[in-house]
Formats: sequence, structure tokens, C-alpha cells
Amino acid sequence: MEPTPVWFFNACLIETTRVIRALQTSNSNWGRADTQVFAWLLIVCFLVFVLILVGGYTRLTNSGLSIVEWKPISGVVPPLSSEGWLEEFERYKQFPEYKIVNPDISLSGFKRIYWIEFIHRLIARLLAVVFLVPFLIFMARKYFDRQLALRLAFVFVLGGLQGALGWYMVQSGLIRDPSVSQYRLTTHLGLAVLIYGYLLWLTVGVLSRQWKMKHSAPKRTRQLTIICTILVLIVQITGGFMAGTHAGFVFNTFPDMNGQLVPEGLFALSPVWRNLFENVVMIQFVHRWLAIATVVLIFLLWIGRFECQSRRIRMMLDAVMVAAIGQAVLGVSTLLSHVSLPIALAHQAGFIVLLSVLVVLLKLVAMRPGSAQV
Repeated sequence: MEPTPVWFFNACLIETTRVIRALQTSNSNWGRADTQVFAWLLIVCFLVFVLILVGGYTRLTNSGLSIVEWKPISGVVPPLSSEGWLEEFERYKQFPEYKIVNPDISLSGFKRIYWIEFIHRLIARLLAVVFLVPFLIFMARKYFDRQLALRLAFVFVLGGLQGALGWYMVQSGLIRDPSVSQYRLTTHLGLAVLIYGYLLWLTVGVLSRQWKMKHSAPKRTRQLTIICTILVLIVQITGGFMAGTHAGFVFNTFPDMNGQLVPEGLFALSPVWRNLFENVVMIQFVHRWLAIATVVLIFLLWIGRFECQSRRIRMMLDAVMVAAIGQAVLGVSTLLSHVSLPIALAHQAGFIVLLSVLVVLLKLVAMRPGSAQV
């Protein structure tokens, strides 16, 4: 069973349905405010998830440099006439991607990559509205306390920073080299992942108000959950450099790298630290072995399920193990397929699913018997 977006959000739907039913019982400690805030946050998480995938599709189709201006307000309207499209196309022709990569692109070809990037930016704008409007309404109705309000305000600030960082990333491909900086791309992706993870943490926090833990998680399980989550985030960072340098196209065999377990050229650049971020051989080598180490550690984490008395924790440990195995399969498949677009996108989605179940597990193992708080 592979960890797909459908699988993850189906699980969320089941849990949401269970919660709504719980609200109908007399002993439910949830109210109307909790229900609406939880549903809103879940929708926001889903939109961030979609935005990350659309960003991956934009990158994989080389569409990110098709819109050469950043207009946060007026940019919500695409060209509406033939003259408008010709003006946009002429503007694109002034930049390196057209001159070096796409000198033969037609207007229809330009429209295709333009729409992909436009949809990416449009979803980001929609996400801002879907977040801000209910946030202000819920604030006015006092649906959440001061602590949660401050945390959510911080998320909104991060979202604004993410938009500015996205344009900063695009700018790096509009100067001389028609390829965005791997440093900026990885930072942009990393911030998106952190926003998603933190939002999901707050969402699960609202949900956990109606959880009653009978048994706490073993200390070993708590520690390994933290370590595995950190390692998964580090693997994501190396994946960002994989994407930014196109290192996935260099070696397309597994478990060896073109016949070698330790390929030549790992330290070809000087100073040595540059190899971790600019040498495609080292970047793929590190990404592979960190991913393998992550799966091994998650397996060790999963073994601890037999010591857990909490049924909910055992279920999440199973989900983490399934997600890790599926993600590993998708990672290897991405390499063997020479970074096939559908498989590469599934691999990116698989990472978000794996991070999601780890975040839920983190919330569970942090709770103590009888606790039910954010």
C-alpha cells in the first residue's frame, strides 16, 4: 500500500466524521467553535498540500520562469486578449530562458507554461484569502484563545514571507542563467514544508482537545519519533538540492550508482562543503543514504508498537511505517524512471504524507494520560 494523497485525506475524513459524531454525544467537550476552527484549518492544510504539489509540477515542467513580473494584486488577472498575450510573450522574450532554452517556443507553447505558473500563483493567493478571512471572523467571535491566535498570526506572516521568497527564487533565473538557484529553491520549498507541518500541528492540537489518553507512549517511542521527524525534514532538504541541481538525472540505477556503491567524484569541488550543495554526485549520494537511514530508523520506531498500550499510537505507528515504505518505493521508482513526471510528483506527495503522519504521531506521544490540550 503506497501513501497517496487520497489515502491520507481519506483518513482525515474518517477522523473528522468520527469527531462530528462525537459532538452529538452529551459527554463531548467540543463545541461549535472547535468544529469550525478544525474544519477551516484542515482545509488550509489541504490547500498548502496542493500548493506544494503544484509547485513541484511547475518545477518539473520548467514553467516557473514564464511569468517575469511579480504583481501581487493585479497579477491575479491573466491576459484577456490576443494583444495582451502578445505583450506577455514579448516580455518573456527579453529574458534568458527564452534566449537560451526556448528560442523556438511558439505562442501556444508559451501559453501552456504560463498557465501552469499562473495557477501556482493563483492558488497561493487563494490560500491567503482562505486563511485570512476566516481567521479575522473567528478572532472577532473569540473562537480561539490568545495563544492560538498568535500562532496563527505567525503562520500568516510566514506565508507572506513565503510569497516574497518565491519571487526572490524566480529572480535568480531571470538574470544570466535560466535556472533558479538551488539554494533559493530549497529554502522556498523548505519554508512551505515548515508552514504545512506547523499548521497541521495546530490542526491536530485543536482535534486533540477531545482526545483522552489512557496510556502514555514509552520514552523510546517519544525519542525516536522526534529523531525520525527531524531526519525526514533533513532528507527533504537534500531532496530540494536534488531538484535544484537536477541531480536525479545523473544516476538512474539502484542500489548502485552506475555500478558503484560509492561513485567517483564525491569531492570534486573545493572547498569541500560545496560538494553537499553543488556537486550532483554528492547530492544524490547523500540523499539516497539519508533516505535509507530514515527508513531503518522508522522501522526501529515501528517495532516499539508492541510496547505501546495506546491503540491510537499503535495505529499511527503502522501508518508511519506504511508511509515510509511507500515513499522509499516511490523514491527508487523516480530514479529508475529517469524522473518520470507522474512518479516524481507522487514521490513529493509521499513525503508530505509521511511528514503528516509523523506530525500526528508527535502530538500523540507528547500527550500524557488524561490530557487533552493543544
